[in-house]
Amino acid sequence: MAVACAGAHAQSGVTLSGFVDLNIEHLRASGAGGNRTGVSSGGLNNSRFNISGFEELGNGNRAMFTIEPMFSADTGAQSAQFRQSFVGLKGNWGTLTLGRQFTPSFWIAGYADPSYAAAFSMVNNMQFFYSSYRVDNAVNYTSPSFGGFTVRAMYGAGAEDGTRSGRFLSASLEYRNGPLYLGAVSQLQRTRDIFQSSQIRTARDNFVSMVYRVGNLEPTISFHNYSGYYAYPPYVAFDSQGWDVQAGVRWKINDRHRIFASLVHRHDDHNQAISNATGGVLGYIYSLSRRTDLYGTVAHVQHRNKTPVPYPVTWQAYPEGGQNPTGFQLGIRHAF
Repeated sequence: MAVACAGAHAQSGVTLSGFVDLNIEHLRASGAGGNRTGVSSGGLNNSRFNISGFEELGNGNRAMFTIEPMFSADTGAQSAQFRQSFVGLKGNWGTLTLGRQFTPSFWIAGYADPSYAAAFSMVNNMQFFYSSYRVDNAVNYTSPSFGGFTVRAMYGAGAEDGTRSGRFLSASLEYRNGPLYLGAVSQLQRTRDIFQSSQIRTARDNFVSMVYRVGNLEPTISFHNYSGYYAYPPYVAFDSQGWDVQAGVRWKINDRHRIFASLVHRHDDHNQAISNATGGVLGYIYSLSRRTDLYGTVAHVQHRNKTPVPYPVTWQAYPEGGQNPTGFQLGIRHAF
């Protein structure tokens, strides 16, 4: 749905779009309850609305905004937090936005994710894990492209409570030239220690990714190293360092059939809080139309050690330490 308004001095428009995505999901080793089968929202995409708009300001400049409320399509429940919520300005000089938005690392490692951040994404669930790919109270600048190069820079103000809790800094460089995509990013995040609230801890993450298109085939690869303190209040927190690598492929067989596959190996230097592990996902998408897809996915994570903080195949059901989770989905996604 699009509503456009024209005035004497400016043009503006508001667009409503989004996804409704539901699937039948079976999870093995999904926590204390063991195996679980049910209807789940958001297999390929979060079920959500996207409300975006713009106003032309003249001289090549425009104001723009996006808000993305999410919901659980299986129950109709509204998510407490929006996927994104920002406003900004765009011109020949670049784009400046303020609000809740994706980090530069999301655009770089996310583009190399063959499943594009689906529920069973090994990039989300193993590479990012507890590092940030979306930040509140953020200011982001994206440069125009110069010879194929684009720069992104982000500062997140964090909790805004007079401390450095939640503050975030990131910068990235991307290169696009025909079938080739290269990206590199470094980010620093500060987190309040959940057991010693007076202490603010830090973590550093670096990502490098490459995608190369050969006809309808897109091989992808990404590398990530990490070091520092990672936490998910109120109970999960750990110090760690290590690296991981992802290799995958997207294959558009034709307009109806698509396949994606991704494999992540994670190597942790300590093997105490989190484990060395390997996880993979395989998915198939059948397009009924330009807006409606049927899909099936399967994913598995194999941990080398029994550690207290395991990697999930989906954040909708978290495994327990020592479990090696497996997931299956059959679903339908409709875009509007």
